[in-house]
Amino acid sequence: MSFRCETLERASSTVKFFFSEAFMGQHFQEVELDKGEPQPGDLFLFKLQSPRAQWFGAHVGVYCGHGEIIHFEGRTSGSGGLQTLLGYCEGVVCKQGHRALQRSRKLWRVLRRRGGIDPKVLERRVQEAMNSDPPLYNPTSSNCVHFALNLLGVDSMSMEMDLTTD
Repeated sequence: MSFRCETLERASSTVKFFFSEAFMGQHFQEVELDKGEPQPGDLFLFKLQSPRAQWFGAHVGVYCGHGEIIHFEGRTSGSGGLQTLLGYCEGVVCKQGHRALQRSRKLWRVLRRRGGIDPKVLERRVQEAMNSDPPLYNPTSSNCVHFALNLLGVDSMSMEMDLTTD
């Protein structure tokens, strides 16, 4: 598969994640945190900080348990512009307390996978992500959505679920 074709497919998986209510409803349910604590594997979706970028979707992290969220973002050189949107930059994997993250970013919604996840498999994947060199970040083909879905065992290319085995 050519690089360009793969990039377009990965970009379309991001769009599908945010804008396909059928996909969301089939695989996830929205959770109200005022009715209980988050569970490992819950997806935290935060509104993007730039008003111009908010229509693109959200920043996504995965609740790991113990009050922590793991997420993936790009670190740019500060030049911004079209190069930042189209090019790759350094990828950074972070683990933060979910309350601290909610103070610095506006929470949009929390999603839980229907059928749940295996917490041990998630814990192993989180440890692997924390101990590995992160991939390069690209807003369309290697972003926080792809990272989060990968932790949950979702193939973002086909949007297939696999949380029971690894």
